[in-house]
Amino acid sequence: MSKAAIKELFQKYLDERITPEEFASLYEQIQQGYDPAELDELLETAYSNPAYAASSQDHDTNAVFASLLARIEEQKSQLTPIRRIRYNRWMIAAAAAALLVMAGGIYLFRHEPKALQPLIAEKKKIILDVPPGNSGAILTLADGRQIVLDSTRNGALDKQGDARIVKQGGQLSYKTDEGANATELLYNTMTTPRGKQYQLVLSDGTKVWLNAASSIRFPAAFKGKERRVMVSGEAYFEVAQDKQMPFVVQLDKSQIEVLGTHFNVMDYNDERAVNTTLIEGAVKITAGTQQIVLTPGEQGRVDRSTGNLSSAPVDVEQAVAWTRGRLSLVDSDLPVLMRQISRWYDVDVRFQGNPPNVHIGGFIHRDVNLATLMDFLEENGVHYTFEGKTIIILP
Repeated sequence: MSKAAIKELFQKYLDERITPEEFASLYEQIQQGYDPAELDELLETAYSNPAYAASSQDHDTNAVFASLLARIEEQKSQLTPIRRIRYNRWMIAAAAAALLVMAGGIYLFRHEPKALQPLIAEKKKIILDVPPGNSGAILTLADGRQIVLDSTRNGALDKQGDARIVKQGGQLSYKTDEGANATELLYNTMTTPRGKQYQLVLSDGTKVWLNAASSIRFPAAFKGKERRVMVSGEAYFEVAQDKQMPFVVQLDKSQIEVLGTHFNVMDYNDERAVNTTLIEGAVKITAGTQQIVLTPGEQGRVDRSTGNLSSAPVDVEQAVAWTRGRLSLVDSDLPVLMRQISRWYDVDVRFQGNPPNVHIGGFIHRDVNLATLMDFLEENGVHYTFEGKTIIILP
């Protein structure tokens, strides 16, 4: 097989576009002794692509190749979808480039200055296993009626003022006839319980992705000088442009004003801050008397304890990973990780004593069962037990 063909297969592997037949071909080529030196060019290309990794000058491509081969061996033999990697600085870019994109599994790491030691974790019997979350939400209409979207048929569901509500799969759309002019604001609320996500298209064409344990309150059809919605939890927006009617997201202690843009907002009550991450366009965040205008690649942060508003550059891919079916962790401490697990798997978490000093990062694909994830955590020093649907983290 030509070098160009190998390069194409490798790129498909990174992009998660590879077919089973192409994957088998890539596996076969590597098994035949593909020169690790020839992988350098492919990896360097991936390093320079911000979709995969921040650049790094401190990596070892031979080690990356060994890890890649181990990962492909794991996939080929359909072993448990866990990869345990103890990792040093160079692996931040390398892992993101070559390994993190594998669907249906986990790639996590601990920050320890040890040599790369890829291992396959052994499955152990676990008392509680919970499947990952899926699509579902509850819609509350203006008159208080509720529609459970998980079990409701596709098609037209109801009419709220000038807006027709249409469900198609995991998405709900509000459609207004051309020339319609809402005479009053009829507010609807979409709520996702723990373990559920849902997509919403507002009457102006704005697209909303609602994460687990979140809600959005919105008018069925917009009227007046602004388009205002209220959000709790986490949501990703692709706002339709309308310079005559700014779009405003009202949060608990702040608000976000936009004209047309893509951004993510996280406002969970149990997190230390409210984070707004801008992907495209511009937004203005107001918290009390403080204001900040974000540019793409920046995150605005409102500290819950002090109310201080600040901003800093961030990796936007980390913030929106959940919309692509992943839990993303960047040097997260254990309580942060466990709060995400609680929301996605619909379980409770309790710490017995002080939380263990364990920092974990990487990606968790959201189609992994809880038992698989907890096995991995135990391999990395997190001891736990279960009490009903509560995970108890031991000291």
